[in-house]
Amino acid sequence: MNHKRIFAIGKLVVLFGTPLALIFGLFSCGVYCGVDNRAAITRFERDWLGLDVEVPGEAAEANKGQSEAKATPETKAAPETKAASETKAAPETKAAPETKAAPETKAAPEITVPAVTEHPGGVPAPLPEPESRVDPLEGEQAARLAIPVTVQVKVLVDQSLIDAHSDWIDYVQRTVGRASHAYEQQFGIRLELASVGRWTVPTEGMGAADLLSDLRARSREGADALVGFTNRPFDGTTSGRADTPLPESPFNGAYGVVYATPGHREAHHRTLLHEVAHMFGAKDIVDPEHPGWKGGSWMSYATVPENRAPWIDLANRQRVLERKDMPFAPEDAGEAPTVP
Repeated sequence: MNHKRIFAIGKLVVLFGTPLALIFGLFSCGVYCGVDNRAAITRFERDWLGLDVEVPGEAAEANKGQSEAKATPETKAAPETKAASETKAAPETKAAPETKAAPETKAAPEITVPAVTEHPGGVPAPLPEPESRVDPLEGEQAARLAIPVTVQVKVLVDQSLIDAHSDWIDYVQRTVGRASHAYEQQFGIRLELASVGRWTVPTEGMGAADLLSDLRARSREGADALVGFTNRPFDGTTSGRADTPLPESPFNGAYGVVYATPGHREAHHRTLLHEVAHMFGAKDIVDPEHPGWKGGSWMSYATVPENRAPWIDLANRQRVLERKDMPFAPEDAGEAPTVP
């Protein structure tokens, strides 16, 4: 081989081999130093460079702590606490329901209604729905009770009631709903509120007959009956006024005025029951010796506590049942003859 060629090859080896040797040497030293100082390097990368790396020594200690924590699950559910849970549902404490629902205390909700309970806005809380005292019927009267009848009722409210009840629309809805509950139980008649509106009549200076005449001049707007609510108090002789058909009349009454019962939170409930029954032919009970008066029939003028279950005497109940499916007087019929 030529001397010059050998010299050129040597120069190439030195030129390229020296850097490669240096690089491999540094790499070898880095690997060696990196293995010996791995924990320090990874800790530097984690703490200063923000890399997501595990420090070998710390990871081993963490795994050791986790394995020790996993090795003690038996202390988690000690047999003593398990036994305590068994004594929690002892049969002796479960055998006390006899004192919980005594039949004597169940009959007391009527007299435990708080008279001053109010909503946050100052509106008195409504009374719970009372169950009617329903006497059993037989034969034709029981068959009449089973006939379903719905009566559409329009209600007008005068200014005296609006002044007394800021929630007057809700109050009317609640009162008609409570009356419907009693009528369904006693007669199989459902009272359905068709509409509620303002009744523009003088607060004072008009008697029950004048108010009823005013109602007759107003449109029922397709409803079966038109009832006017006023806050004038029931004085023991007048609870309002309503058209009361004669026994031979082909139509039921269609107009009624309902007064308030002083001291009652649902002040128009009993008087509404009274006046609507008049529309079906029921009659007043004015004799204190009458069994209906003594029993507290809503057709009597007896003083009855508000929390007593509503009840109607048998004679008036039969009158309503006999006329329940008759039509109501047409709007253009004028003043119909009524029972005095």
